[in-house]
Amino acid sequence: MGNIERAVGLTDYFVSLPPSRYFVLAIILLGVLLGIGLNLGKYDTTELILKGSFQGIFILTIPALLSAGAIKILIMKVPFKRIIATMFIGEIVYAITYSTGMFVSSFNPLYAKFVFFIGAALVFIIWYTIARLVFVLKWRSFIFATIQLMFHLIFLLSSSLVDFGTEPIGAIAKFYIASLVFFIAIYVFFIIINAPMRRNFGYSSTDAIAMFAAQWLDQDKEIESAFENVGENVKVPVSVFAFKRKKDEMLMVIPSVHFGPFGNLGGSEFTQLIADDISKRYGAGSMVFHAPATHDLNPSSSSEITKVMDAIDSCMKRCEYKNAKVSFLEGRRNECFSEIMKFNDGKESAFVSLSRAPLVTEDINFGLGAFLSAEAEKSVDLAVIVDQHNAETGEVTSFEPGSLVGHNYFEAITDALSKKNAFVPLSVGFSQRSVVSPFVGKAGIKIAVFEAKPVPVAIILLDSNGVTPEFREKLMAEAMDAAAKHKMEIKPIIFTTDTHQINSVRGVLNPLREDAAIVKELKAAVSDAIIDISDAKFYSGKQWFEIKVLGAKQSIEIVSTVNSIVAVAKIAAPIIILGGIVAIVAIISGL
Repeated sequence: MGNIERAVGLTDYFVSLPPSRYFVLAIILLGVLLGIGLNLGKYDTTELILKGSFQGIFILTIPALLSAGAIKILIMKVPFKRIIATMFIGEIVYAITYSTGMFVSSFNPLYAKFVFFIGAALVFIIWYTIARLVFVLKWRSFIFATIQLMFHLIFLLSSSLVDFGTEPIGAIAKFYIASLVFFIAIYVFFIIINAPMRRNFGYSSTDAIAMFAAQWLDQDKEIESAFENVGENVKVPVSVFAFKRKKDEMLMVIPSVHFGPFGNLGGSEFTQLIADDISKRYGAGSMVFHAPATHDLNPSSSSEITKVMDAIDSCMKRCEYKNAKVSFLEGRRNECFSEIMKFNDGKESAFVSLSRAPLVTEDINFGLGAFLSAEAEKSVDLAVIVDQHNAETGEVTSFEPGSLVGHNYFEAITDALSKKNAFVPLSVGFSQRSVVSPFVGKAGIKIAVFEAKPVPVAIILLDSNGVTPEFREKLMAEAMDAAAKHKMEIKPIIFTTDTHQINSVRGVLNPLREDAAIVKELKAAVSDAIIDISDAKFYSGKQWFEIKVLGAKQSIEIVSTVNSIVAVAKIAAPIIILGGIVAIVAIISGL
Protein backbone atom coordinates (compact mmCIF):
# COMPACT_ATOMS: atom_id res chain seq x y z
CA MET A 1 0.00 0.00 0.00
CA GLY A 2 3.04 2.29 -0.29
CA ASN A 3 1.74 4.15 -3.35
CA ILE A 4 -1.58 4.90 -1.65
CA GLU A 5 0.16 6.06 1.53
CA ARG A 6 2.36 8.42 -0.50
CA ALA A 7 -0.64 9.82 -2.36
CA VAL A 8 -2.62 10.24 0.86
CA GLY A 9 0.39 11.90 2.47
CA LEU A 10 0.10 14.79 0.00
CA THR A 11 -3.04 15.96 1.80
CA ASP A 12 -0.95 16.74 4.88
CA TYR A 13 0.07 19.94 3.10
CA PHE A 14 -3.49 21.27 3.44
CA VAL A 15 -3.84 23.20 6.67
CA SER A 16 -6.47 25.39 8.26
CA LEU A 17 -5.58 29.08 8.06
CA PRO A 18 -5.61 31.24 11.19
CA PRO A 19 -7.64 34.50 11.22
CA SER A 20 -6.68 37.30 8.81
CA ARG A 21 -5.58 39.63 11.62
CA TYR A 22 -2.76 37.23 12.52
CA PHE A 23 -1.35 37.48 9.00
CA VAL A 24 -1.66 41.27 9.04
CA LEU A 25 0.21 41.44 12.35
CA ALA A 26 2.81 39.00 11.04
CA ILE A 27 3.39 41.15 7.95
CA ILE A 28 3.79 44.26 10.13
CA LEU A 29 6.22 42.44 12.43
CA LEU A 30 8.13 41.07 9.44
CA GLY A 31 8.52 44.63 8.12
CA VAL A 32 9.76 45.89 11.49
CA LEU A 33 12.29 43.06 11.84
CA LEU A 34 13.51 43.50 8.26
CA GLY A 35 14.03 47.24 8.76
CA ILE A 36 15.90 46.76 12.03
CA GLY A 37 18.02 44.01 10.50
CA LEU A 38 18.96 46.11 7.46
CA ASN A 39 20.06 49.02 9.67
CA LEU A 40 22.07 47.26 12.35
CA GLY A 41 25.19 49.28 13.17
CA LYS A 42 23.90 52.45 11.52
CA TYR A 43 22.02 54.00 14.43
CA ASP A 44 21.84 53.89 18.20
CA THR A 45 19.12 51.76 19.74
CA THR A 46 16.31 54.31 19.70
CA GLU A 47 16.98 55.48 16.14
CA LEU A 48 17.46 51.88 15.01
CA ILE A 49 14.01 50.94 16.26
CA LEU A 50 12.31 54.06 14.89
CA LYS A 51 14.07 54.57 11.56
CA GLY A 52 14.66 50.89 10.92
CA SER A 53 11.03 49.99 11.62
CA PHE A 54 9.80 52.77 9.36
CA GLN A 55 12.01 51.64 6.46
CA GLY A 56 10.95 48.01 6.80
CA ILE A 57 7.26 48.90 6.99
CA PHE A 58 7.68 51.25 4.00
CA ILE A 59 9.30 48.73 1.63
CA LEU A 60 7.55 45.59 2.84
CA THR A 61 4.40 46.04 4.93
CA ILE A 62 2.67 48.96 3.18
CA PRO A 63 2.95 47.53 -0.36
CA ALA A 64 1.79 44.15 0.94
CA LEU A 65 -1.36 45.55 2.57
CA LEU A 66 -2.13 47.81 -0.40
CA SER A 67 -1.72 44.87 -2.76
CA ALA A 68 -3.97 42.67 -0.64
CA GLY A 69 -6.64 45.36 -0.51
CA ALA A 70 -6.52 45.99 -4.26
CA ILE A 71 -6.69 42.28 -5.07
CA LYS A 72 -9.61 41.77 -2.71
CA ILE A 73 -11.52 44.58 -4.43
CA LEU A 74 -10.91 42.96 -7.81
CA ILE A 75 -11.72 39.42 -6.68
CA MET A 76 -14.47 39.63 -4.07
CA LYS A 77 -15.27 35.90 -4.15
CA VAL A 78 -11.90 34.91 -2.65
CA PRO A 79 -11.83 35.26 1.17
CA PHE A 80 -9.43 37.94 2.36
CA LYS A 81 -7.82 35.37 4.66
CA ARG A 82 -6.50 33.43 1.66
CA ILE A 83 -5.28 36.59 -0.07
CA ILE A 84 -3.42 37.85 2.98
CA ALA A 85 -2.01 34.36 3.65
CA THR A 86 -0.60 34.28 0.11
CA MET A 87 0.72 37.79 0.63
CA PHE A 88 2.48 36.66 3.81
CA ILE A 89 4.24 33.88 1.93
CA GLY A 90 5.40 36.41 -0.65
CA GLU A 91 6.56 38.83 2.05
CA ILE A 92 8.77 36.16 3.57
CA VAL A 93 10.46 35.74 0.20
CA TYR A 94 10.75 39.50 -0.25
CA ALA A 95 12.29 39.83 3.24
CA ILE A 96 14.83 37.11 2.47
CA THR A 97 15.53 38.73 -0.92
CA TYR A 98 16.09 42.21 0.51
CA SER A 99 18.29 40.89 3.32
CA THR A 100 20.36 38.71 1.00
CA GLY A 101 20.61 41.44 -1.61
CA MET A 102 21.91 43.99 0.87
CA PHE A 103 24.44 41.49 2.21
CA VAL A 104 25.67 40.68 -1.30
CA SER A 105 25.82 44.39 -2.23
CA SER A 106 28.69 44.88 0.19
CA PHE A 107 30.74 42.56 -2.04
CA ASN A 108 29.29 43.15 -5.51
CA PRO A 109 26.44 45.62 -6.21
CA LEU A 110 25.72 44.00 -9.60
CA TYR A 111 25.12 40.58 -8.05
CA ALA A 112 22.89 42.22 -5.45
CA LYS A 113 20.64 43.53 -8.21
CA PHE A 114 20.35 40.03 -9.65
CA VAL A 115 19.25 38.81 -6.21
CA PHE A 116 16.48 41.45 -6.21
CA PHE A 117 15.36 40.53 -9.74
CA ILE A 118 15.29 36.80 -9.00
CA GLY A 119 13.54 37.17 -5.62
CA ALA A 120 10.82 39.42 -7.05
CA ALA A 121 10.33 37.02 -9.98
CA LEU A 122 10.00 34.12 -7.55
CA VAL A 123 7.24 35.94 -5.64
CA PHE A 124 5.55 36.69 -8.96
CA ILE A 125 5.43 32.95 -9.74
CA ILE A 126 4.27 32.06 -6.21
CA TRP A 127 1.38 34.47 -6.64
CA TYR A 128 0.54 33.24 -10.13
CA THR A 129 0.63 29.58 -9.09
CA ILE A 130 -1.51 29.99 -5.97
CA ALA A 131 -4.03 32.22 -7.78
CA ARG A 132 -4.20 29.71 -10.64
CA LEU A 133 -4.45 26.51 -8.62
CA VAL A 134 -6.00 27.51 -5.29
CA PHE A 135 -8.03 30.62 -6.11
CA VAL A 136 -9.06 28.79 -9.32
CA LEU A 137 -8.39 31.76 -11.57
CA LYS A 138 -6.96 31.53 -15.04
CA TRP A 139 -5.80 34.68 -16.89
CA ARG A 140 -6.58 36.84 -13.83
CA SER A 141 -3.91 35.03 -11.82
CA PHE A 142 -1.31 36.71 -14.05
CA ILE A 143 -2.92 40.11 -13.40
CA PHE A 144 -2.83 39.72 -9.62
CA ALA A 145 0.80 38.61 -9.70
CA THR A 146 1.52 41.73 -11.74
CA ILE A 147 -0.38 43.99 -9.32
CA GLN A 148 1.47 42.87 -6.21
CA LEU A 149 4.83 43.25 -7.97
CA MET A 150 3.95 46.78 -9.11
CA PHE A 151 3.09 47.92 -5.56
CA HIS A 152 6.34 46.49 -4.20
CA LEU A 153 8.41 48.09 -6.96
CA ILE A 154 6.84 51.51 -6.37
CA PHE A 155 7.93 51.48 -2.72
CA LEU A 156 11.25 49.73 -3.30
CA LEU A 157 12.33 52.18 -6.01
CA SER A 158 11.11 55.12 -3.88
CA SER A 159 13.41 54.06 -1.04
CA SER A 160 17.15 54.43 -0.78
CA LEU A 161 17.71 50.74 -0.24
CA VAL A 162 19.31 50.01 -3.63
CA ASP A 163 20.29 52.24 -6.53
CA PHE A 164 18.75 50.86 -9.72
CA GLY A 165 19.77 53.92 -11.75
CA THR A 166 18.02 57.10 -12.71
CA GLU A 167 15.47 55.47 -15.00
CA PRO A 168 12.76 53.81 -12.89
CA ILE A 169 10.91 52.65 -16.00
CA GLY A 170 13.98 50.71 -17.10
CA ALA A 171 14.33 49.11 -13.65
CA ILE A 172 10.64 48.16 -13.59
CA ALA A 173 11.00 46.65 -17.07
CA LYS A 174 13.88 44.49 -15.89
CA PHE A 175 11.85 43.22 -12.94
CA TYR A 176 8.99 42.26 -15.24
CA ILE A 177 11.34 40.65 -17.75
CA ALA A 178 12.77 38.52 -14.95
CA SER A 179 9.23 37.60 -13.90
CA LEU A 180 8.32 36.75 -17.48
CA VAL A 181 11.29 34.39 -17.68
CA PHE A 182 10.11 32.57 -14.56
CA PHE A 183 6.56 32.59 -15.93
CA ILE A 184 7.75 30.80 -19.08
CA ALA A 185 9.67 28.36 -16.87
CA ILE A 186 6.58 27.56 -14.77
CA TYR A 187 4.54 27.19 -17.97
CA VAL A 188 7.03 24.58 -19.20
CA PHE A 189 6.80 22.89 -15.79
CA PHE A 190 3.00 22.73 -16.06
CA ILE A 191 3.28 21.18 -19.52
CA ILE A 192 5.53 18.47 -18.11
CA ILE A 193 3.33 17.59 -15.11
CA ASN A 194 0.11 17.86 -17.12
CA ALA A 195 1.13 15.18 -19.59
CA PRO A 196 0.53 12.02 -17.45
CA MET A 197 -2.92 13.12 -16.23
CA ARG A 198 -4.05 14.36 -19.65
CA ARG A 199 -2.90 11.15 -21.33
CA ASN A 200 -4.64 8.86 -18.81
CA PHE A 201 -7.81 10.82 -18.02
CA GLY A 202 -8.19 13.67 -20.50
CA TYR A 203 -7.69 16.35 -17.82
CA SER A 204 -4.59 18.40 -17.12
CA SER A 205 -2.99 18.09 -13.70
CA THR A 206 -3.35 21.83 -13.12
CA ASP A 207 -7.10 21.71 -13.86
CA ALA A 208 -7.45 18.67 -11.59
CA ILE A 209 -5.56 20.41 -8.77
CA ALA A 210 -7.68 23.55 -9.22
CA MET A 211 -10.93 21.54 -9.09
CA PHE A 212 -9.63 19.60 -6.09
CA ALA A 213 -8.73 22.83 -4.26
CA ALA A 214 -12.09 24.40 -5.14
CA GLN A 215 -13.92 21.48 -3.55
CA TRP A 216 -11.58 21.20 -0.58
CA LEU A 217 -11.84 24.90 0.27
CA ASP A 218 -15.24 25.98 -1.10
CA GLN A 219 -17.20 22.69 -1.44
CA ASP A 220 -17.41 23.25 -5.21
CA LYS A 221 -18.56 20.12 -7.05
CA GLU A 222 -17.07 20.72 -10.48
CA ILE A 223 -14.62 17.87 -9.98
CA GLU A 224 -17.57 15.45 -10.00
CA SER A 225 -17.78 16.01 -13.76
CA ALA A 226 -14.30 14.49 -14.04
CA PHE A 227 -15.35 11.54 -11.85
CA GLU A 228 -18.39 11.01 -14.08
CA ASN A 229 -16.23 10.92 -17.20
CA VAL A 230 -13.75 8.36 -15.86
CA GLY A 231 -16.19 6.33 -13.74
CA GLU A 232 -17.66 2.94 -14.55
CA ASN A 233 -20.97 1.20 -13.88
CA VAL A 234 -21.03 -1.64 -11.36
CA LYS A 235 -23.73 -3.83 -9.85
CA VAL A 236 -23.77 -4.11 -6.06
CA PRO A 237 -26.34 -4.96 -3.36
CA VAL A 238 -28.01 -2.97 -0.65
CA SER A 239 -29.29 -4.93 2.35
CA VAL A 240 -32.02 -3.87 4.77
CA PHE A 241 -32.84 -5.09 8.27
CA ALA A 242 -36.16 -3.46 9.17
CA PHE A 243 -37.86 -3.32 12.58
CA LYS A 244 -41.50 -2.44 13.19
CA ARG A 245 -42.77 -1.50 16.64
CA LYS A 246 -46.15 -0.17 17.73
CA LYS A 247 -44.91 3.40 17.66
CA ASP A 248 -42.34 3.47 14.85
CA GLU A 249 -40.06 1.80 12.31
CA MET A 250 -36.29 1.66 12.05
CA LEU A 251 -34.11 0.43 9.18
CA MET A 252 -30.54 -0.83 9.40
CA VAL A 253 -29.22 -0.22 5.88
CA ILE A 254 -25.99 -1.61 4.41
CA PRO A 255 -25.35 -0.22 0.89
CA SER A 256 -22.32 -1.70 -0.85
CA VAL A 257 -20.73 1.62 -1.72
CA HIS A 258 -17.91 3.53 -0.07
CA PHE A 259 -18.78 6.80 1.64
CA GLY A 260 -16.10 8.89 -0.09
CA PRO A 261 -13.96 10.34 -1.53
CA PHE A 262 -14.15 13.50 0.65
CA GLY A 263 -16.14 16.60 1.57
CA ASN A 264 -19.45 16.70 -0.28
CA LEU A 265 -18.29 14.72 -3.31
CA GLY A 266 -19.58 11.36 -4.49
CA GLY A 267 -20.90 9.28 -1.62
CA SER A 268 -19.23 11.25 1.17
CA GLU A 269 -22.54 12.51 2.59
CA PHE A 270 -24.55 9.35 1.87
CA THR A 271 -24.82 8.33 5.53
CA GLN A 272 -26.91 11.42 6.25
CA LEU A 273 -28.58 11.74 2.83
CA ILE A 274 -29.84 8.14 2.95
CA ALA A 275 -31.14 8.66 6.48
CA ASP A 276 -32.94 11.85 5.43
CA ASP A 277 -34.54 10.14 2.43
CA ILE A 278 -35.66 7.17 4.53
CA SER A 279 -37.27 9.56 7.00
CA LYS A 280 -39.11 11.37 4.18
CA ARG A 281 -40.21 8.24 2.30
CA TYR A 282 -41.14 5.94 5.15
CA GLY A 283 -41.26 8.13 8.24
CA ALA A 284 -38.69 5.75 9.73
CA GLY A 285 -35.41 6.13 11.55
CA SER A 286 -32.30 4.51 10.13
CA MET A 287 -28.73 3.40 10.74
CA VAL A 288 -26.48 3.34 7.68
CA PHE A 289 -23.53 0.96 8.04
CA HIS A 290 -20.20 0.46 6.24
CA ALA A 291 -20.32 -2.54 3.89
CA PRO A 292 -17.27 -4.28 2.44
CA ALA A 293 -16.23 -1.53 0.03
CA THR A 294 -13.04 0.38 -0.70
CA HIS A 295 -12.47 3.65 -2.57
CA ASP A 296 -13.06 1.69 -5.79
CA LEU A 297 -16.76 1.93 -4.94
CA ASN A 298 -16.94 5.67 -4.30
CA PRO A 299 -20.04 6.91 -6.18
CA SER A 300 -18.99 9.18 -9.04
CA SER A 301 -21.40 11.91 -7.95
CA SER A 302 -23.78 12.67 -5.10
CA SER A 303 -26.73 12.34 -7.52
CA GLU A 304 -26.09 8.59 -7.60
CA ILE A 305 -27.93 8.40 -4.28
CA THR A 306 -31.19 8.08 -6.25
CA LYS A 307 -30.05 4.63 -7.37
CA VAL A 308 -29.37 3.57 -3.79
CA MET A 309 -32.78 4.81 -2.67
CA ASP A 310 -34.56 3.12 -5.58
CA ALA A 311 -32.96 -0.16 -4.51
CA ILE A 312 -34.07 0.39 -0.91
CA ASP A 313 -37.57 1.09 -2.26
CA SER A 314 -37.51 -2.25 -4.08
CA CYS A 315 -36.57 -3.97 -0.82
CA MET A 316 -39.29 -2.24 1.15
CA LYS A 317 -41.98 -2.99 -1.43
CA ARG A 318 -41.46 -6.64 -0.57
CA CYS A 319 -41.49 -5.90 3.15
CA GLU A 320 -43.66 -8.15 5.28
CA TYR A 321 -43.04 -7.75 8.98
CA LYS A 322 -43.12 -10.93 11.06
CA ASN A 323 -42.64 -11.92 14.67
CA ALA A 324 -38.99 -12.85 15.18
CA LYS A 325 -36.40 -14.00 17.64
CA VAL A 326 -32.82 -12.84 17.96
CA SER A 327 -29.56 -14.48 18.98
CA PHE A 328 -26.07 -13.08 19.48
CA LEU A 329 -22.97 -15.06 18.40
CA GLU A 330 -19.24 -14.44 18.65
CA GLY A 331 -16.30 -16.06 16.87
CA ARG A 332 -12.55 -15.45 16.64
CA ARG A 333 -9.54 -16.47 14.63
CA ASN A 334 -6.23 -15.00 15.77
CA GLU A 335 -6.64 -11.18 15.80
CA CYS A 336 -9.87 -11.22 13.78
CA PHE A 337 -13.29 -11.56 15.38
CA SER A 338 -16.90 -11.60 14.25
CA GLU A 339 -19.94 -10.45 16.24
CA ILE A 340 -23.23 -11.59 14.74
CA MET A 341 -26.84 -10.66 15.35
CA LYS A 342 -28.93 -13.55 14.00
CA PHE A 343 -32.67 -13.05 13.43
CA ASN A 344 -35.22 -15.82 12.90
CA ASP A 345 -38.61 -14.89 11.43
CA GLY A 346 -39.16 -18.20 9.65
CA LYS A 347 -35.89 -17.73 7.83
CA GLU A 348 -32.55 -16.88 9.39
CA SER A 349 -30.84 -13.58 8.62
CA ALA A 350 -27.43 -12.67 9.98
CA PHE A 351 -25.98 -9.21 10.56
CA VAL A 352 -22.28 -10.23 10.46
CA SER A 353 -19.89 -7.60 11.77
CA LEU A 354 -16.11 -7.85 11.62
CA SER A 355 -13.18 -6.18 13.39
CA ARG A 356 -9.52 -6.57 14.34
CA ALA A 357 -9.51 -3.90 17.07
CA PRO A 358 -7.22 -2.75 18.54
CA LEU A 359 -5.31 -3.61 15.34
CA VAL A 360 -6.13 -1.51 12.30
CA THR A 361 -9.64 -2.28 11.03
CA GLU A 362 -9.87 -0.73 7.59
CA ASP A 363 -11.89 -1.24 4.42
CA ILE A 364 -12.72 -4.75 3.25
CA ASN A 365 -12.58 -5.38 -0.49
CA PHE A 366 -16.00 -5.95 -2.08
CA GLY A 367 -14.88 -9.29 -3.54
CA LEU A 368 -13.73 -10.53 -0.14
CA GLY A 369 -17.02 -9.38 1.38
CA ALA A 370 -19.01 -11.26 -1.29
CA PHE A 371 -17.02 -14.41 -0.58
CA LEU A 372 -17.57 -14.12 3.18
CA SER A 373 -21.29 -13.54 2.65
CA ALA A 374 -21.59 -16.57 0.36
CA GLU A 375 -19.77 -18.78 2.86
CA ALA A 376 -21.94 -17.54 5.75
CA GLU A 377 -25.08 -18.24 3.71
CA LYS A 378 -24.22 -21.94 3.85
CA SER A 379 -25.44 -21.65 7.45
CA VAL A 380 -28.19 -18.99 7.19
CA ASP A 381 -30.61 -17.77 4.53
CA LEU A 382 -29.24 -14.22 4.34
CA ALA A 383 -25.86 -13.02 5.60
CA VAL A 384 -24.82 -9.38 5.36
CA ILE A 385 -21.18 -8.50 6.08
CA VAL A 386 -20.61 -5.23 7.97
CA ASP A 387 -17.23 -3.60 8.56
CA GLN A 388 -17.09 -2.24 12.11
CA HIS A 389 -14.26 0.07 10.94
CA ASN A 390 -13.44 0.80 14.55
CA ALA A 391 -9.66 0.87 14.95
CA GLU A 392 -7.79 3.65 13.11
CA THR A 393 -4.07 3.41 13.77
CA GLY A 394 -2.87 5.66 10.94
CA GLU A 395 -2.07 2.75 8.63
CA VAL A 396 -3.63 3.21 5.17
CA THR A 397 -4.64 -0.23 3.93
CA SER A 398 -7.49 -2.49 2.83
CA PHE A 399 -8.11 -6.22 3.16
CA GLU A 400 -8.13 -8.07 -0.15
CA PRO A 401 -9.23 -11.54 -1.37
CA GLY A 402 -6.61 -14.15 -0.62
CA SER A 403 -5.09 -12.17 2.26
CA LEU A 404 -4.34 -13.77 5.60
CA VAL A 405 -6.69 -11.28 7.26
CA GLY A 406 -9.44 -12.30 4.84
CA HIS A 407 -8.95 -15.96 5.73
CA ASN A 408 -9.00 -15.15 9.44
CA TYR A 409 -12.27 -13.25 8.99
CA PHE A 410 -13.71 -16.29 7.23
CA GLU A 411 -12.73 -18.59 10.07
CA ALA A 412 -14.02 -16.14 12.69
CA ILE A 413 -17.43 -16.11 10.97
CA THR A 414 -17.44 -19.90 10.69
CA ASP A 415 -16.55 -20.17 14.37
CA ALA A 416 -19.41 -17.84 15.36
CA LEU A 417 -22.05 -19.52 13.20
CA SER A 418 -21.07 -22.96 14.48
CA LYS A 419 -22.24 -21.94 17.96
CA LYS A 420 -25.80 -22.43 19.21
CA ASN A 421 -26.79 -19.51 21.40
CA ALA A 422 -30.33 -19.19 22.71
CA PHE A 423 -32.88 -17.16 20.74
CA VAL A 424 -35.02 -14.65 22.63
CA PRO A 425 -38.11 -12.76 21.41
CA LEU A 426 -37.10 -9.63 19.47
CA SER A 427 -37.14 -6.46 21.57
CA VAL A 428 -35.15 -3.41 20.62
CA GLY A 429 -34.66 0.21 21.65
CA PHE A 430 -33.39 3.02 19.45
CA SER A 431 -31.93 6.47 19.96
CA GLN A 432 -29.90 9.05 18.14
CA ARG A 433 -27.99 12.18 19.05
CA SER A 434 -26.25 14.87 17.04
CA VAL A 435 -22.81 15.96 18.17
CA VAL A 436 -20.93 19.21 17.61
CA SER A 437 -17.49 17.80 16.90
CA PRO A 438 -15.03 18.06 14.00
CA PHE A 439 -14.78 14.26 14.05
CA VAL A 440 -18.49 13.44 13.77
CA GLY A 441 -20.58 13.81 10.62
CA LYS A 442 -24.15 15.04 10.29
CA ALA A 443 -25.63 11.60 11.03
CA GLY A 444 -24.31 11.85 14.60
CA ILE A 445 -24.58 8.92 17.01
CA LYS A 446 -27.18 6.17 16.57
CA ILE A 447 -27.77 3.28 18.93
CA ALA A 448 -29.84 0.12 18.85
CA VAL A 449 -30.05 -2.02 22.01
CA PHE A 450 -31.26 -5.59 21.46
CA GLU A 451 -32.43 -7.95 24.17
CA ALA A 452 -30.16 -11.01 23.92
CA LYS A 453 -28.48 -13.69 26.00
CA PRO A 454 -26.37 -13.69 28.05
CA VAL A 455 -26.70 -9.85 28.04
CA PRO A 456 -28.36 -7.24 25.79
CA VAL A 457 -26.27 -6.05 22.82
CA ALA A 458 -25.79 -2.33 22.08
CA ILE A 459 -25.00 -1.55 18.44
CA ILE A 460 -23.33 1.88 18.63
CA LEU A 461 -22.91 3.59 15.25
CA LEU A 462 -20.95 6.84 15.01
CA ASP A 463 -20.89 8.85 11.79
CA SER A 464 -17.14 9.20 11.65
CA ASN A 465 -14.05 8.29 9.69
CA GLY A 466 -12.92 5.60 12.13
CA VAL A 467 -11.99 5.75 15.80
CA THR A 468 -8.69 5.38 17.64
CA PRO A 469 -8.34 2.09 19.55
CA GLU A 470 -7.94 3.95 22.82
CA PHE A 471 -11.08 6.01 22.36
CA ARG A 472 -13.01 2.92 21.25
CA GLU A 473 -12.18 1.28 24.58
CA LYS A 474 -13.27 4.38 26.46
CA LEU A 475 -16.55 4.62 24.54
CA MET A 476 -17.37 0.99 25.34
CA ALA A 477 -16.60 1.55 29.01
CA GLU A 478 -18.74 4.69 29.10
CA ALA A 479 -21.60 2.86 27.36
CA MET A 480 -21.50 0.09 29.97
CA ASP A 481 -21.40 2.69 32.73
CA ALA A 482 -24.50 4.39 31.29
CA ALA A 483 -26.31 1.03 31.16
CA ALA A 484 -25.30 0.21 34.73
CA LYS A 485 -27.24 3.24 35.90
CA HIS A 486 -30.33 1.44 34.58
CA LYS A 487 -29.24 -1.73 36.41
CA MET A 488 -28.46 -3.34 33.06
CA GLU A 489 -25.33 -5.08 31.81
CA ILE A 490 -24.77 -4.71 28.06
CA LYS A 491 -22.36 -5.88 25.36
CA PRO A 492 -21.39 -2.67 23.46
CA ILE A 493 -20.12 -2.91 19.86
CA ILE A 494 -18.64 0.23 18.33
CA PHE A 495 -19.16 0.87 14.61
CA THR A 496 -18.23 3.88 12.49
CA THR A 497 -19.67 4.65 9.07
CA ASP A 498 -16.26 5.65 7.65
CA THR A 499 -17.90 8.78 6.28
CA HIS A 500 -15.49 10.98 4.35
CA GLN A 501 -17.76 13.96 4.74
CA ILE A 502 -15.56 15.23 7.56
CA ASN A 503 -12.35 14.84 5.54
CA SER A 504 -11.59 18.43 4.64
CA VAL A 505 -8.60 20.69 5.20
CA ARG A 506 -7.31 18.55 8.06
CA GLY A 507 -6.40 15.68 5.72
CA VAL A 508 -7.89 12.27 5.08
CA LEU A 509 -7.44 10.60 8.45
CA ASN A 510 -9.81 12.10 11.01
CA PRO A 511 -10.76 9.34 13.43
CA LEU A 512 -12.76 9.87 16.58
CA ARG A 513 -10.47 10.68 19.45
CA GLU A 514 -10.80 11.94 23.01
CA ASP A 515 -13.73 14.36 23.00
CA ALA A 516 -15.91 15.07 26.02
CA ALA A 517 -18.87 16.10 23.84
CA ILE A 518 -18.91 12.69 22.13
CA VAL A 519 -18.76 10.84 25.44
CA LYS A 520 -21.56 12.94 26.89
CA GLU A 521 -23.91 12.39 23.93
CA LEU A 522 -23.08 8.69 23.67
CA LYS A 523 -23.96 8.07 27.32
CA ALA A 524 -27.21 9.97 26.91
CA ALA A 525 -28.02 7.99 23.75
CA VAL A 526 -27.37 4.66 25.48
CA SER A 527 -29.68 5.65 28.29
CA ASP A 528 -32.38 6.75 25.82
CA ALA A 529 -32.12 3.48 23.87
CA ILE A 530 -32.45 1.36 27.00
CA ILE A 531 -35.54 3.26 28.10
CA ASP A 532 -36.93 2.87 24.57
CA ILE A 533 -36.74 -0.96 24.43
CA SER A 534 -39.98 -2.56 23.26
CA ASP A 535 -41.20 -5.57 21.24
CA ALA A 536 -40.60 -5.48 17.50
CA LYS A 537 -41.38 -7.34 14.31
CA PHE A 538 -38.72 -7.97 11.68
CA TYR A 539 -38.03 -8.02 7.95
CA SER A 540 -34.81 -8.45 5.99
CA GLY A 541 -34.07 -8.14 2.29
CA LYS A 542 -31.41 -7.54 -0.32
CA GLN A 543 -31.59 -5.78 -3.68
CA TRP A 544 -28.90 -5.57 -6.36
CA PHE A 545 -28.64 -2.32 -8.31
CA GLU A 546 -26.40 -0.53 -10.82
CA ILE A 547 -24.46 2.56 -9.83
CA LYS A 548 -21.63 4.58 -11.36
CA VAL A 549 -18.48 4.56 -9.25
CA LEU A 550 -14.88 5.62 -9.60
CA GLY A 551 -13.89 1.99 -10.26
CA ALA A 552 -10.97 -0.26 -9.36
CA LYS A 553 -8.93 0.43 -12.48
CA GLN A 554 -9.37 4.19 -12.21
CA SER A 555 -8.53 4.21 -8.49
CA ILE A 556 -5.23 2.44 -9.09
CA GLU A 557 -4.49 4.57 -12.13
CA ILE A 558 -5.19 7.84 -10.29
CA VAL A 559 -2.88 6.88 -7.42
CA SER A 560 -0.16 5.77 -9.84
CA THR A 561 -0.56 8.92 -11.93
CA VAL A 562 -0.38 11.21 -8.90
CA ASN A 563 2.78 9.49 -7.71
CA SER A 564 4.37 9.66 -11.17
CA ILE A 565 3.56 13.40 -11.35
CA VAL A 566 5.15 13.97 -7.93
CA ALA A 567 8.22 11.97 -8.95
CA VAL A 568 8.61 13.94 -12.19
CA ALA A 569 7.99 17.25 -10.40
CA LYS A 570 10.74 16.55 -7.87
CA ILE A 571 13.25 16.31 -10.71
CA ALA A 572 11.83 18.90 -13.10
CA ALA A 573 11.16 21.70 -10.58
CA PRO A 574 14.76 22.34 -9.42
CA ILE A 575 16.10 22.00 -12.98
CA ILE A 576 13.55 24.48 -14.34
CA ILE A 577 14.11 26.95 -11.48
CA LEU A 578 17.88 26.78 -11.94
CA GLY A 579 17.44 27.23 -15.68
CA GLY A 580 15.19 30.22 -15.06
CA ILE A 581 17.78 31.85 -12.79
CA VAL A 582 20.51 31.36 -15.39
CA ALA A 583 18.24 32.80 -18.09
CA ILE A 584 17.40 35.84 -15.95
CA VAL A 585 21.06 36.57 -15.30
CA ALA A 586 21.92 36.16 -18.98
CA ILE A 587 19.05 38.31 -20.26
CA ILE A 588 19.35 41.11 -17.71
CA SER A 589 23.14 41.24 -18.21
CA GLY A 590 22.59 41.84 -21.91
CA LEU A 591 20.26 44.78 -21.36
